[in-house]
Amino acid sequence: MSRKHTLKDSLFGIIDIVRVIGGLLLLNAFLSWWFTSSSTWGYKELALYNGTDQNLPIYLAINGKVYDVTNGRAFYGPPATYSSFSGKDSARAFVTGCIKSPEQYTHDLRGIEPTKAAKHIADWQKYYDESDKYWYVGTVHHEELTGEPPAPCKGAPYPGMTSDF
Repeated sequence: MSRKHTLKDSLFGIIDIVRVIGGLLLLNAFLSWWFTSSSTWGYKELALYNGTDQNLPIYLAINGKVYDVTNGRAFYGPPATYSSFSGKDSARAFVTGCIKSPEQYTHDLRGIEPTKAAKHIADWQKYYDESDKYWYVGTVHHEELTGEPPAPCKGAPYPGMTSDF
């Protein structure tokens, strides 16, 4: 005895597919939260995501916003040129373009003209926000800044950047 397929049978199959996909997306979100435990990181937690452990994603932060740049491991993983950005908030280096000065890899923007800093930060955040390869994953908690700000950038900044900070 054969049974005729009805529209109801087909619709049930489509609903099942939607349920499975929705369940997988929910599971993915849960596992992402579970492994990171939070979407807010401190400096020590963020430092773990610097690309040295192949089993962890690579994160970088710009003025508090954390991005997953694992898809760019060739650029952001050690020993690549931009690996110094990974695992920390390097807002100052993004603004000044001084990628050869270790003291520039900080979120400390003191001593930099605020309007110029804001524009560079907004441009970089827009780049990562609109990228198909990278995505926003949370924020980094900044401690209150103390002590002297980093010295002004000396030497040649990244090509295309000006050194009038």
